[in-house]
Amino acid sequence: MQVILLAAGQSTRLDPIADKNTLEFLGKPLIEHQISALKKANMRDIVVVANKFNIEKITAILKKYKNVVVVEQEKLEDGMAGGVLAGSKIVKHKNILIMSTNDVFDQTLFDDIIRASKTKGVDGVIAGKEMNEYFSGGYLKIDGNSLITDIIEKPGEGKEPSKLVNLVCHIYNDFPKLIDYLKKTKSKKDDTYEVALDNYIKKGKAKMLALKYKGFWQPLKYPWDVISLMNHFLANQDPKIDKTAKISKTAIVKDNVIIGPNVKIFDHAVVQGPAYIGEGSVIANNALVRSSMIGRNCVVGFATEVARSYLNHNVWSHTNYIGDSIIDDNVSFGAGTVIGNLRFDEEYVKVSIQGKRGCSGTNKFGAVIGHGVRFGINSSTNPGVKIGQNVFVGANVLVDKDIPNDKMVLLDQKLKVVTNKKAVSMADRSEMKKKLKK
Repeated sequence: MQVILLAAGQSTRLDPIADKNTLEFLGKPLIEHQISALKKANMRDIVVVANKFNIEKITAILKKYKNVVVVEQEKLEDGMAGGVLAGSKIVKHKNILIMSTNDVFDQTLFDDIIRASKTKGVDGVIAGKEMNEYFSGGYLKIDGNSLITDIIEKPGEGKEPSKLVNLVCHIYNDFPKLIDYLKKTKSKKDDTYEVALDNYIKKGKAKMLALKYKGFWQPLKYPWDVISLMNHFLANQDPKIDKTAKISKTAIVKDNVIIGPNVKIFDHAVVQGPAYIGEGSVIANNALVRSSMIGRNCVVGFATEVARSYLNHNVWSHTNYIGDSIIDDNVSFGAGTVIGNLRFDEEYVKVSIQGKRGCSGTNKFGAVIGHGVRFGINSSTNPGVKIGQNVFVGANVLVDKDIPNDKMVLLDQKLKVVTNKKAVSMADRSEMKKKLKK
């Protein structure tokens, strides 16, 4: 069985985070986690479909893996259908697994779906998961034999044909037949693949079995999904302190924590697990890191608290609060900068996604900050704010709205300077000091 792993999505919903495929978790890019999981399931031949923006980086990441080929999807506007067609030019088997890097599953799913695909008389298997709340994706309608009768993409809340959400983990026992339908199908919406599959089932009489999956599933579509996926990896890590790490005797490292090579943790710092501290990072005096992932060569500076946050590489801080936030690489926080993460009314935080306000599903959500951002001293952000790549935020600025890439945000402050007619003598200070001692 060969695999087509779809990695050509442009991650626009994650903006200003550049590419979900190369986001690192536990020191390894997401796409590498996916390749490792497929290899463990004995799926040796993998075709990765990338785009022109990430193909070079993905190729470099995966060059150490045997039987992994990276190809480019040239027409990104063709969505998933275009990705599958691009991969179909390389695969040679009839038995194909289609999967997206967007979706992280338990390892057990691969064993279960392969086993289910060998059921007598079926043309393939689609994994589905029952959801009690509406999910903005495809839904499966099945008959009494768990065979799929309809596939409906984004039906709208209240119009779901069932509770079974279509997971992008599909096996086809005769893949060329699907490709025939895919080449003939056209749609004005971004659902060509789903329409072709629906036609394959209805017109082609394909018997596609629905596998009801009950394990872990985390789609990576929205910024807050980064935090959820981070929590998954943290919960399943094996604690380890590298022998090259230097930890002060007065520092506290407790519970499930990974400390990478050449990490330095100074006096009275606290790392409360689950947490991950990447290679070469510094946790300074009196700093607190809890339930967070810190990338390589970061500085969690003096008296800084990082709580429930994802920090990529080379993030520097000093006397800051960073809570429930996603920080991309090469970001620096000036002293006193604070990331707001809780509304006054304690309602769910809203975030702008592709120009529309979307609910994060949590009442604690901070900022999403792109790479190359710099904050001046005593600056701050409101909950749910997104700050684009290469933005400079000046001193004392409260960022209360999203900032596009490559902007400078400065406070238009007017100072009033007048003559000072008062002075404080040392005698007055000495008298005040006596009163303080009483």
